Amino acid sequence: MRQYTGKSKVERVVLATLVVLLALGSLVGCGGPVDGEAGATRENGAPAAGVGPEAASSGVALEAASTVDEAYIRESLDHLTGISPAPLDGGETTISERGSDEGRRAAAEYMEESFEEIGILARIIEFPVDDGTGYNVEATVEGTGDGKHLWVTAHLDSAYNAGASDDASGLVSILSTAKALEEIGPEHTVHFVAYDLEEIGLIGSSRYVRSTVGDIREREGEEAIIGNLNSDMIGYDEGGYDAVLGACNRAGPIDDAVRQALEDIDSPIQLDEDCLKRSDHQNFWDAGYPAAILTDGTRYDGYPYYHRSSDTVDKLNIPYLHAMIQLTAATTALLASPNET
Repeated sequence: MRQYTGKSKVERVVLATLVVLLALGSLVGCGGPVDGEAGATRENGAPAAGVGPEAASSGVALEAASTVDEAYIRESLDHLTGISPAPLDGGETTISERGSDEGRRAAAEYMEESFEEIGILARIIEFPVDDGTGYNVEATVEGTGDGKHLWVTAHLDSAYNAGASDDASGLVSILSTAKALEEIGPEHTVHFVAYDLEEIGLIGSSRYVRSTVGDIREREGEEAIIGNLNSDMIGYDEGGYDAVLGACNRAGPIDDAVRQALEDIDSPIQLDEDCLKRSDHQNFWDAGYPAAILTDGTRYDGYPYYHRSSDTVDKLNIPYLHAMIQLTAATTALLASPNET
């Protein structure tokens, strides 16, 4: 793991808080609504960031959210959907789809190398399937504390298309969140996993939960498992900032952490809750572990480009995706560093 030599944690928290306070000052100075004034909105109809009594919240949630970079989101989306070649160690490769063995393998290599560029040890876990090979990718940020484990996940494959929302949006989320957690240095260990073959039966997550997660429970006990926060299709928005948390009363501490993160970072996301299955978090539930899925307001099938060749980056709302990733990063920070404020 690359040694981090930047500012200390305290310095970074103070800096992040100052940035928010300065932003608040600039809003007032430009003639906009003052803190807490009704009617303050973004141009696209979302509540304005930095408005309200929680705008100057500090701590790991705000620190994690403040590191999420929109330019990095756009660049990663372009590489994962074929807009620009992915700079792999073996040579530039255009990943135009993630359904074929070749496309999925290239995407796995891109994820592994992207995690390692961040400074996080990563590995591709190959597994056999009837007609070929699956490629799960795992990157682990080791905790400094008592050995508990959290999983933050998305799925690698697509329906033989660019798969911008489904699920390049989730892949970019786990990369961005990993960057944030690497800088924070969490108390608990966080595993970032890109599961393969979700589209044909949640195969990659089934194999991973049964083997890797099961091995940790066997070695360290049930109490070592915090749970899983899964992101699937988090990039599409029709004008609001609506999102859904699929918890089914089986999310354990994750539900509370998401809602605390919304408050701590003064997120524009308007969160509904539903009992959503049909994605990789379901395998955590089946094994008896807490889990939840974060998705956009379309609840899968309502996405107009669902499993179509038109699921491309131009259909995404990048500021919305940015906010969703900030929420994931803040939630992950709260779960992984529960004693920080």
